[in-house]
Amino acid sequence: MLHPSPNIAYLKAAWAAFAGISGNNAGQSYEAAGLSFTRINHSTLVHKNRVQVSTMPVHYSRHELRSGFLGRIENEVRKAVTQMEAVLLRELCIPYGHTLVIEQEECLRQLRRRGHRSLTITVKPDDTEGLDTHAHFEMHVFLDSPRACVFASLADAQGRKQIDVLAQASKRARVPRADSYEALAEQMAATLNNAVGPYLTERLGA
Repeated sequence: MLHPSPNIAYLKAAWAAFAGISGNNAGQSYEAAGLSFTRINHSTLVHKNRVQVSTMPVHYSRHELRSGFLGRIENEVRKAVTQMEAVLLRELCIPYGHTLVIEQEECLRQLRRRGHRSLTITVKPDDTEGLDTHAHFEMHVFLDSPRACVFASLADAQGRKQIDVLAQASKRARVPRADSYEALAEQMAATLNNAVGPYLTERLGA
């Protein structure tokens, strides 16, 4: 089944528009923030660098404009998560006794509340007993463009010995960038699979 792809150009422009009137820039003028407005019938089209980033009614507050940006960003983020989840479930070698966890709802709560722009994806042990080795993968995915930070370690069941399996990996592997979130997930899966492969793969699946 094909899933709609997130609009990367929109995400970049919308995050830039949101940042231009939020936080330290909360008092900045719309013009200084690079926003332009076009009135069409009973709506106002909002643009950032020629990209339409929101559609507002004729009358609105700055808070409502910020919320409008985040609402549309959330829609694109959900598309990105759907794409990445499908790739990771298909291509990432998740060790026996471990579970892939995508913290989507917590991410979206923080996005709506304070414009938080990263998503945490983990692989960690579930309740399976008798595992000789515990794997811990973390993928911090940024929501303004397809990029991430990847961490991975293996530890014995008692936690006495731990190996950073990405210690020798290139910066490009640990901090990947891509043209799409689907390609980003493919890169992360390949990096983790290649890193874990030489270390106790058979024992992890025991």
